[in-house]
Amino acid sequence: MDRPNALKRGASVVAGLIFFGMGTVGIFLPILPTVPLYMLAGICLARGSARLNAWFESTGFYKEHALPIREGRGMTLRSKITSFVAITLFLGFGFYMMRNTPAKWILIAVIVFHAWLFFLHLPTREDA
Repeated sequence: MDRPNALKRGASVVAGLIFFGMGTVGIFLPILPTVPLYMLAGICLARGSARLNAWFESTGFYKEHALPIREGRGMTLRSKITSFVAITLFLGFGFYMMRNTPAKWILIAVIVFHAWLFFLHLPTREDA
């Protein structure tokens, strides 16, 4: 195993664990979007460690939320709305706190993109 790959995998594991921790905190603090943070954790952990990837894929959260998206079945409407509202509140707070800067336009673009992603791109599945 060469050193650059080991460093990349290590950084992926650390990032995955940070995203997982933030997602867990998001269960209790509605300002943090749990589902997207857990998805980022899964992606990072999968890239960093086969063992951590196997563990993550065995969790109920992965099976309920991430696996259907990965298989192309999409998200339930309730999951979409919950995630969308949490992300919108989080981004909206950032927008409110910004002064009148060009960065506000970037944040507006991000908000429009995530609305498109959730409601026009990701399929909605019927089963709950």
